[in-house]
Amino acid sequence: MNEKADEIKKKYAYRQMILKGQIKLNRKSAVKLIGPDTAYHLYSQKESAKKKQ
Repeated sequence: MNEKADEIKKKYAYRQMILKGQIKLNRKSAVKLIGPDTAYHLYSQKESAKKKQ
């Protein structure tokens, strides 16, 4: 059970780093960690910001 708790803590930590922009992943990998809906909104914002520049 302790191993499962460590896995959950690590996933949460990586999720927070992705959402804060501290680490960058390709969309496919991000979907596995943060879910498809969150990844869509996160990456669509980044793409629109690139187009504005």
